[in-house]
Amino acid sequence: MNNLVLITSIINTPNTHLSYSKTRSVFTREERFQQTKKTIQSIKGKIPNHTIMIVECTDFTEEEKDYFENECDYVLNLWERKELHPNIFGISKSLGEGTMTIKALKYINKRKFQFNNLFKICGRYWLNDDFDYNTYNNDKLVFKKIDGNINNIFTSFYKITYDDLYVLLEFLINSEGSMKHLIGYEVLFAYYLKYIKYNKVSFIDKIGYEGSVTVCGSKYIG
Repeated sequence: MNNLVLITSIINTPNTHLSYSKTRSVFTREERFQQTKKTIQSIKGKIPNHTIMIVECTDFTEEEKDYFENECDYVLNLWERKELHPNIFGISKSLGEGTMTIKALKYINKRKFQFNNLFKICGRYWLNDDFDYNTYNNDKLVFKKIDGNINNIFTSFYKITYDDLYVLLEFLINSEGSMKHLIGYEVLFAYYLKYIKYNKVSFIDKIGYEGSVTVCGSKYIG
């Protein structure tokens, strides 16, 4: 199967707070850059037949620009879209992530990318030795419940199919009002899965995924 991997990333975060945290990121720009390099290299090592696209919102240095253009197949940098900055850099985590995902999915749809699976991964996290590609090598939408809760869906990594791209895009566009009102992105995706009536959804317990939580630096392995 052909696999399109979408990385959502902000290398240079502003010194502004989120609705749930006064600290947006405990990591420096350079640390975030190095962590995202690890994201990309893990994709290359773990997901076969991959095409990598990164969506960013950073005024790249030459080093950053050169690295992403060399290591990724597509780079969508929204930095010049100043009208998007209030959404991406605002207090709503879901509106920031949602806005970047909407723009990426529109880009993919407009250019008629051909793929079977679309993996979405947050930059700075990486696939580890517990990752099993065979879990995703199917026509299912693959998600993880947080602590087994169907109303709280892990959104840092998931897989959808080509046929569901427009469904997710339409859902996110229609949910912008909820994002502006600070709905949790994990809760929003629970509504998304209910919206599609769990059709072709496969829930997994272990992703094979790790990294450091941006607001506190604690380690996540799951």
